[in-house]
Amino acid sequence: MSDAILICTTEVSDGFHATPRTGRKGPVPKRRYQEGTFRKENGHYYSFFYRDRKLLDGNTRSVFARIDLGEIGKISELQAHREHDRLRQQINTERGSVPTAPKGETFKDVATNYMKMIGPHLSISTVRQRNSHLNAHLLRRFSSSALMSLDVPTLQKFVNELHGKRSRKTIISILGVLTAVFDYAKKCNIRVPDLSLASLAIGGDRESPEAVYFKPSDVQHILENAREPYRTIFTLAAVTGLRAGELLGLTVKDIDFERNSIFPRRQADDRTRELRELKTKKSCSPVPITEETAAILQAYLKTQWKENPQGLLFPNRRGRPWKRDHVVKFGLWPIMKKLGLPTRRAGLHAFRHGLGTALADARVSPKVVQTILRHTDIKTTLRFYVHVDADVQRSALQHIQPLQCSDSLQ
Repeated sequence: MSDAILICTTEVSDGFHATPRTGRKGPVPKRRYQEGTFRKENGHYYSFFYRDRKLLDGNTRSVFARIDLGEIGKISELQAHREHDRLRQQINTERGSVPTAPKGETFKDVATNYMKMIGPHLSISTVRQRNSHLNAHLLRRFSSSALMSLDVPTLQKFVNELHGKRSRKTIISILGVLTAVFDYAKKCNIRVPDLSLASLAIGGDRESPEAVYFKPSDVQHILENAREPYRTIFTLAAVTGLRAGELLGLTVKDIDFERNSIFPRRQADDRTRELRELKTKKSCSPVPITEETAAILQAYLKTQWKENPQGLLFPNRRGRPWKRDHVVKFGLWPIMKKLGLPTRRAGLHAFRHGLGTALADARVSPKVVQTILRHTDIKTTLRFYVHVDADVQRSALQHIQPLQCSDSLQ
C-alpha cells in the first residue's frame, strides 16, 4: 500500500449535539479544543472527533465522527498517530477551536496585564479604543486561548468573520491591538507566534462612503449665517484645519498674535469634558494663521469672549469645553438645513477635509498640505483629505483642446 492514507468518515451518532438545546435559541456548537480519541478496532486505526455538518436549511450541527485511518498491517501505528495529529489540527482550525493556555498565559491574562502595565503610558483615547476592541472582539473570541495557538489560519478565519461587519480600517485597528499584546508578551518571555499583518488577507470595504467636506462656497455661506461663538469656531476650523477636540480645547494662551500662530497643547474630551493630551506628537506643531484670521480672533476676544477658570477660548455657559456634538447639532446643522446642504455624517471634521481639498485644488504642494493638516504620514493626507468634485473635473476638462478633424475627413 502507498504511503497515502485513505480517510473514511462515519458518523457514530447522527444528530448528536456537542451542546444540547437550551432555551429558544436552539443548539450552540461547542468550540472547545479537541484532542480527539485514537483507537484500534476491527483491524483498523480510527480517530474520533466532533465535526460540523451543514444542514439543508443552512444551519450547522455538530456530529461525533469516526475516521478510518487505515488497516493495521498496511500502515504503521506511527503513521496512524501522525495522521491523527494532522486531523486534530485541521478539525480544530475548521471549527475555530484553540487549545487552552497554562495558567497566567491565556490571551485574557496577557491582555489584562498589558492594559494594567502599559495603559497608564497611553493617551486616554488610545486606552479607550483598545479596551473597546478587546471587550467587543478579541476577548470574546480568544479569552482562554494560548497565544501560540493564534496562528495565521486562526486569525484569518477571525478576519473573515469580521469582514462585511466592520470596515477595513476597524479590522486593521483590532489586529493592531492584538499585535500590541503580542509585543508585550514577548517582553515577558511568553511564546507568541511569529506572524505579521502582511500574512493576513484583509479585503477592502464593500461600500466606503466618501468623507463629507465643505467647498469654499459652502464655508462662506455657513459663516454668513452663523452667530457667535459658532462663527469664530467655524472660521478657525475652516482656515486652520484644527481637529474638533483641538479646536474646542484651545485656551487664550495658545494664541500668539506676535507670531500669528496657534500652539495647540490640549484637546477637549467629549466624555469627561476635560482637557487631555493631543492625538499625536505631530499635533503639537504650531498652526500659522493669517493677519485676517488674527483680526477675527482679536475682535472675538474683545466683544464675545467670557473669562473662565481654564482660560478656554470657547467655553460653554458653565466654563467647560463645548461638546462637539452640541456644536454640530445646535450650531452647524441648522445652518446647513437652511442652506439646503445634506447633514448626514457632516460635522466639524468636514471643514478640515474642505481645507485639504481647497489647498490641493490651488495646486499647493502635497508636503505643505500635510504640514498644515499635521499628518504624520503624507499617505493619509492624499488618500483621505483630498477630494475631487464634478466642478473641478469639468474645469480640468475645459483646458483640454478638442481633437480637430482633418479636412480630408470633413
